[in-house]
Amino acid sequence: MSRLRDGRRFSWRYALGELVLITMGIYLAFAVNNWSELRKEDQLEQFYLTKLKADVGRSIDQIHWHRVLIQTHLNGARGLDGLLAQGNQANRDSLKLYLNSFNINPVFKNFDASYQSILLSGDYRILKNDRLRNELDKFFLELMPAVITTEGWYHQRLNQHFFPVKESVYLARSQSFNNIDKLFDPVFRDNVYVFPEYIDQEDRQLKITLEAALALKELIEENQD
Repeated sequence: MSRLRDGRRFSWRYALGELVLITMGIYLAFAVNNWSELRKEDQLEQFYLTKLKADVGRSIDQIHWHRVLIQTHLNGARGLDGLLAQGNQANRDSLKLYLNSFNINPVFKNFDASYQSILLSGDYRILKNDRLRNELDKFFLELMPAVITTEGWYHQRLNQHFFPVKESVYLARSQSFNNIDKLFDPVFRDNVYVFPEYIDQEDRQLKITLEAALALKELIEENQD
């Protein structure tokens, strides 16, 4: 039939125009929705970057603090080694000073809460920079655990070979010595002698991790708006 029931002729031009309008409306709705999703992803990425930067910043502060403590331990170990070589003639006040240089031993922590959170959420790919993801993996899964392991091994050595002797020889509360000859036992002296080597090993690991942390922080900042 060449005519519609209402008597009007069918217009292909009109139908085509309607089709174009409908198609444009669908496309526009899709574009708006896609833009909205991308905007949400960008906001979420910036949220994670802010959190990750804060954790890396805490790691940097912690490394700096531990390197200061490590230097205190190193000075103490070297000073104590020199005094022990003097035998019972060693100055008591200097012995107290160097024995006490090992007292502060805070636990090194891996501030990886934000990193673990983004992994568990399944949003890791929302960080668009491949290099950033690789550096985050290296820092939180390799370097930080390596520092913790190295420090743990050093603290274990202190707990096994240093503190038991110190506690039995130097009575800190009364600031007096008891059975001081135990300090000059060859086994204890050998342990004190090798402490600087362990401390240097830990400090090298801290330095490597610090350099990586500073570079990682800069990389995060480059990806922030």
